Amino acid sequence: MAVKTGWLIYDREGAKRNKSYIQMHIEEGAKLGIIILLKYAEELSFGISYNKMILLEKGKMAEYPDFIICRTIQPKLSLYLEQCKLKVFNNAKVAEICNDKAKTYAYLAGKGIPLVESVFLENRIFVSSLDKIPYGTVIKSVDGHGGEQVVLWKEGLKKEEVLGKIKNSDVIVQKFTGKAKQDVRVYVIGKRIIAAIKRTAKEDFRSNYSLGGKVEKYYLNEEETQLVQKVISEFSFGLVGIDFLIDNSGEFILNEIEDVVGARMLYECTNINLVKEYLLFIKDN
Repeated sequence: MAVKTGWLIYDREGAKRNKSYIQMHIEEGAKLGIIILLKYAEELSFGISYNKMILLEKGKMAEYPDFIICRTIQPKLSLYLEQCKLKVFNNAKVAEICNDKAKTYAYLAGKGIPLVESVFLENRIFVSSLDKIPYGTVIKSVDGHGGEQVVLWKEGLKKEEVLGKIKNSDVIVQKFTGKAKQDVRVYVIGKRIIAAIKRTAKEDFRSNYSLGGKVEKYYLNEEETQLVQKVISEFSFGLVGIDFLIDNSGEFILNEIEDVVGARMLYECTNINLVKEYLLFIKDN
């Protein structure tokens, strides 16, 4: 059987933070007859030659791999890689939609999936209208990750603090949902649900694991499973995390879909080898 080669693309900062995860890909790939090569997004560029898209690495024509796992949040990079006729996981459509909360909501609106009541604001409009937004409202940058660019707008919070977190991003303004401050992340590979993890906030209103939230394995009921499958049916996923808020009546409401999804929670709460499962999926595809 011919050995396959896959690129694992990170930006340099992301590669520093994820050394062990990168090593897992290399080791699990070797067991499956796949050579995994770490590549840095900063060293890749594109161009046109003989009317076709070309991929350059360090300014020279790249030797194309059999597939690419893109672990940096750069939807344009995923699109250009696909234009070079490369197989990219996740694909460019998933990268574009799922790395923008407003695009995610707009894409899934009207498709029978519960969504948080939201208003989308361009940054310039948000900056000029922040004083008119009622207290008790959650403000999120459309492209934030890990809960870092999420703010609960409340009395006593200075406008400068909010703007400092949101920076130049467009935003989503939402009603605060879920008094229990819980959400569930469902890990999905392709069309298959791998596992679900429930997160509960300790002190902060955000339940993100990276911000100290408590995590535990969660077992989806039939209704919740059907809802997850409804989301899955709208995309062609590689590996993603679908996040649902738990509202005041205990029902799921879609919060966001993580393209470059973290796996620490899954490894802490289960014995699932997510990297192996993902590489097997890629090999089969």
